[in-house]
Amino acid sequence: MDKLFDKYKSDKLSGEELQELRKVVNALSDDELAGRLETDWNQGEVGVDEVDEKCMERLKERIDRQAGIQKPWRVYVLRVAKMAAAILLPVLLVTTLYLYTDSRQSFPSDMIVSTGKGERASMTLPDGTKIALNYDSQVTYDPEAFAKGERRIDFDGEGYFQVKKDSRHPFVIHAQGLQVEVLGTVFNLLARNGDTHSELFLEEGSVRLMSVLTGEKVLLSPNQKAVLSVETGHIVVQTMENIAEASAWRKGDLIFRNEPLGNVLRTLEGCYGYKITTDCEDCLTDEFTGTLPTWDINEVLEVLEKLYPLEIEIKGKEIFLREQHKH
Repeated sequence: MDKLFDKYKSDKLSGEELQELRKVVNALSDDELAGRLETDWNQGEVGVDEVDEKCMERLKERIDRQAGIQKPWRVYVLRVAKMAAAILLPVLLVTTLYLYTDSRQSFPSDMIVSTGKGERASMTLPDGTKIALNYDSQVTYDPEAFAKGERRIDFDGEGYFQVKKDSRHPFVIHAQGLQVEVLGTVFNLLARNGDTHSELFLEEGSVRLMSVLTGEKVLLSPNQKAVLSVETGHIVVQTMENIAEASAWRKGDLIFRNEPLGNVLRTLEGCYGYKITTDCEDCLTDEFTGTLPTWDINEVLEVLEKLYPLEIEIKGKEIFLREQHKH
């Protein structure tokens, strides 16, 4: 591969070699490709002066359009584009775009607060809104926009929201398949990228929920739950007797009602940061009702071992649930 790269930079590739190089580049992961380009840039002698300025200007304009770049980045983009073009132009435009996007992330304007598996956190937004984040969740917002009264966030995961009331500036949440608009309210939102459904449990106030896919809108009242199907965009609203159970995770409890064991195990994986596998396929569809702690995995496993015909083994961060008498 090194020989192909070197021959390409010196414009000595044959047609067959160019095709081979394209295949090599397409087979590389983003990280591998970025590493290769960075090595060439740091160690090699890049002939920037040999890159046609008009060509570079066209390349830069295409990057601007695709990445939504404003004029203050003009000089920086051109420098990065020249670097990539001198190394691989025109193997793939996406290569240059990737490098620029990766570099731009070093100068973010957005604020990002996130948690990993087995982690929780609390945060307060500039307007006074409080959010408790469950495991594997993320909030993204623009502090400058908030300062101007634009209360908008992007959300992924599960969180308990206590939104500061401001009748002149609605609070808007963009999440998987939905948009939530509120003025001042308390609710639990579960909207993880990759899940089949998103759920909102309203405790206080009112919220307007909109399906991004269909445009369907519903207005929720306290003690109501909205479930959105990511596939169809349809929203179902239900009245709940124990709406606060949805946010019991904040107090260290996981409450399940008639939940398939397979879903319970996935929740435990995220909550504790373990990978859980089982050979008891029939057990996965069994419904589980009960309360499990978020702070003691051993207690959780003891409960499962008593309720199901399972033998439990822990190795590092992996938990194996094996059907009894089956080895």
